[in-house]
Amino acid sequence: MRRDKYGSVYYTLVGGQVKENETLEEALARELLEETGLTVTSARPVYYEPHPEPYNEQFIYLCEVAPHGDITIQDASEEGFMNKLDMNIHTPMWVETKGFGNLDFRTPQIQQAMIEGFKKGFPPQVIRL
Repeated sequence: MRRDKYGSVYYTLVGGQVKENETLEEALARELLEETGLTVTSARPVYYEPHPEPYNEQFIYLCEVAPHGDITIQDASEEGFMNKLDMNIHTPMWVETKGFGNLDFRTPQIQQAMIEGFKKGFPPQVIRL
Protein backbone atom coordinates (compact mmCIF):
# COMPACT_ATOMS: atom_id res chain seq x y z
CA MET A 1 0.00 0.00 0.00
CA ARG A 2 1.42 3.37 -1.01
CA ARG A 3 0.57 6.01 1.57
CA ASP A 4 0.76 9.76 1.19
CA LYS A 5 0.09 10.99 4.71
CA TYR A 6 0.09 14.77 4.59
CA GLY A 7 3.00 14.78 2.14
CA SER A 8 5.00 11.98 3.76
CA VAL A 9 5.09 9.14 1.20
CA TYR A 10 5.87 5.61 2.37
CA TYR A 11 4.77 2.00 1.89
CA THR A 12 3.10 -0.54 4.15
CA LEU A 13 1.37 -3.86 3.87
CA VAL A 14 -2.41 -3.88 3.74
CA GLY A 15 -3.84 -4.17 7.23
CA GLY A 16 -5.82 -2.73 10.07
CA GLN A 17 -7.51 -3.26 13.39
CA VAL A 18 -9.22 -6.45 14.51
CA LYS A 19 -12.82 -5.67 15.44
CA GLU A 20 -14.51 -7.00 18.58
CA ASN A 21 -15.53 -10.67 18.18
CA GLU A 22 -13.49 -10.98 14.98
CA THR A 23 -10.71 -13.54 14.49
CA LEU A 24 -7.35 -12.54 13.00
CA GLU A 25 -8.25 -14.38 9.80
CA GLU A 26 -11.64 -12.63 9.56
CA ALA A 27 -9.94 -9.25 10.06
CA LEU A 28 -7.36 -10.16 7.41
CA ALA A 29 -10.05 -11.06 4.87
CA ARG A 30 -12.09 -7.93 5.66
CA GLU A 31 -9.11 -5.57 5.49
CA LEU A 32 -7.80 -7.07 2.26
CA LEU A 33 -11.25 -6.79 0.67
CA GLU A 34 -11.73 -3.19 1.89
CA GLU A 35 -8.29 -2.00 0.81
CA THR A 36 -7.85 -3.89 -2.48
CA GLY A 37 -11.12 -5.55 -3.50
CA LEU A 38 -9.38 -8.95 -3.27
CA THR A 39 -11.04 -12.00 -1.71
CA VAL A 40 -8.80 -14.23 0.41
CA THR A 41 -9.12 -17.94 -0.40
CA SER A 42 -6.40 -19.14 1.98
CA ALA A 43 -4.03 -17.54 4.47
CA ARG A 44 -1.09 -18.72 6.52
CA PRO A 45 0.63 -16.67 9.25
CA VAL A 46 4.37 -16.26 8.66
CA TYR A 47 5.56 -13.38 10.89
CA TYR A 48 4.57 -11.73 14.14
CA GLU A 49 5.90 -8.35 15.23
CA PRO A 50 5.13 -7.17 18.79
CA HIS A 51 4.87 -3.45 19.53
CA PRO A 52 4.51 -1.58 22.82
CA GLU A 53 1.51 0.70 23.37
CA PRO A 54 0.22 2.85 21.75
CA TYR A 55 1.17 0.86 18.63
CA ASN A 56 -0.42 -2.40 17.61
CA GLU A 57 1.23 -5.77 17.18
CA GLN A 58 1.38 -6.99 13.61
CA PHE A 59 0.54 -10.40 12.20
CA ILE A 60 1.82 -10.98 8.67
CA TYR A 61 0.07 -13.58 6.51
CA LEU A 62 0.95 -15.18 3.21
CA CYS A 63 -2.34 -15.20 1.26
CA GLU A 64 -3.88 -16.65 -1.84
CA VAL A 65 -6.74 -14.73 -3.42
CA ALA A 66 -9.59 -15.47 -5.79
CA PRO A 67 -9.22 -14.56 -9.47
CA HIS A 68 -9.64 -10.81 -9.79
CA GLY A 69 -9.34 -7.73 -11.94
CA ASP A 70 -7.69 -4.49 -10.86
CA ILE A 71 -7.06 -3.77 -7.21
CA THR A 72 -8.77 -0.73 -5.74
CA ILE A 73 -9.74 0.82 -2.42
CA GLN A 74 -13.41 0.20 -1.72
CA ASP A 75 -15.44 3.43 -1.39
CA ALA A 76 -17.11 2.30 1.85
CA SER A 77 -13.79 1.58 3.60
CA GLU A 78 -12.07 3.89 6.08
CA GLU A 79 -9.26 4.35 3.55
CA GLY A 80 -11.78 5.20 0.82
CA PHE A 81 -13.29 7.84 3.10
CA MET A 82 -9.88 9.36 3.89
CA ASN A 83 -9.01 9.36 0.16
CA LYS A 84 -12.18 11.35 -0.57
CA LEU A 85 -11.17 13.92 2.03
CA ASP A 86 -7.67 14.09 0.50
CA MET A 87 -6.26 13.61 4.03
CA ASN A 88 -4.21 10.47 3.93
CA ILE A 89 -4.14 8.95 0.47
CA HIS A 90 -4.01 5.16 0.22
CA THR A 91 -3.12 3.57 -3.11
CA PRO A 92 -2.98 -0.22 -3.37
CA MET A 93 -0.37 -1.43 -5.81
CA TRP A 94 1.43 -4.54 -6.97
CA VAL A 95 5.21 -4.54 -6.55
CA GLU A 96 7.64 -6.92 -8.22
CA THR A 97 9.39 -8.97 -5.54
CA LYS A 98 12.81 -7.86 -6.80
CA GLY A 99 11.78 -4.20 -6.32
CA PHE A 100 10.29 -4.64 -2.85
CA GLY A 101 13.58 -3.77 -1.13
CA ASN A 102 13.72 -0.39 -2.90
CA LEU A 103 10.50 0.91 -1.33
CA ASP A 104 10.53 3.43 1.51
CA PHE A 105 8.84 0.89 3.78
CA ARG A 106 7.52 2.05 7.16
CA THR A 107 8.61 -1.08 9.05
CA PRO A 108 12.09 -2.12 7.88
CA GLN A 109 12.18 -5.34 9.93
CA ILE A 110 9.06 -6.60 8.14
CA GLN A 111 10.47 -5.46 4.81
CA GLN A 112 13.69 -7.41 5.43
CA ALA A 113 11.78 -10.52 6.51
CA MET A 114 9.64 -10.30 3.36
CA ILE A 115 12.74 -9.96 1.16
CA GLU A 116 14.24 -13.07 2.79
CA GLY A 117 10.92 -14.89 2.30
CA PHE A 118 10.88 -14.00 -1.40
CA LYS A 119 14.45 -15.28 -1.80
CA LYS A 120 14.46 -18.39 0.39
CA GLY A 121 10.78 -19.19 0.91
CA PHE A 122 8.53 -18.22 3.79
CA PRO A 123 8.81 -20.03 7.12
CA PRO A 124 6.49 -22.99 7.79
CA GLN A 125 5.99 -21.74 11.38
CA VAL A 126 5.36 -18.18 12.55
CA ILE A 127 8.59 -16.24 13.18
CA ARG A 128 8.68 -13.48 15.78
CA LEU A 129 10.45 -10.42 14.42
